[in-house]
Amino acid sequence: MATGQALTDADRGPWLRKVGLRLASTEGPMVIACSALKRSYRDIIRQAAPETVFIHLTGSAALLHARMSRREDHFMPVTLLQSQLEAIEQLDADEKGTVFGISDTPPTIAAAVAHWLTETIGSSPFGMLKLQP
Repeated sequence: MATGQALTDADRGPWLRKVGLRLASTEGPMVIACSALKRSYRDIIRQAAPETVFIHLTGSAALLHARMSRREDHFMPVTLLQSQLEAIEQLDADEKGTVFGISDTPPTIAAAVAHWLTETIGSSPFGMLKLQP
């Protein structure tokens, strides 16, 4: 991605399996941020960790572009945003998870996600995390 080339499904497979294995090997809640853009990617993760809950963050292309443009030294260039938006598949009704917009600040979004997780599954992986505005 750092070279401006989008990853293929074959490129992502080993990494997604590692994500699933890491989730399966932990005791208690854990957060892993990844671009599990497609149902098939999330299925790979669920093969190892079937109780995985997905939080889908969404925003307009303009907002995503603006935020990506402000990042420094990030491996994914903003030129790949459109390919990500074209590939993304929304969570299906049978997938554990929910959608949050990203128009608020990251701490506000994290607090909303933590609240949703606590209300929905009874615990939050953010339990000891102090969120700073």
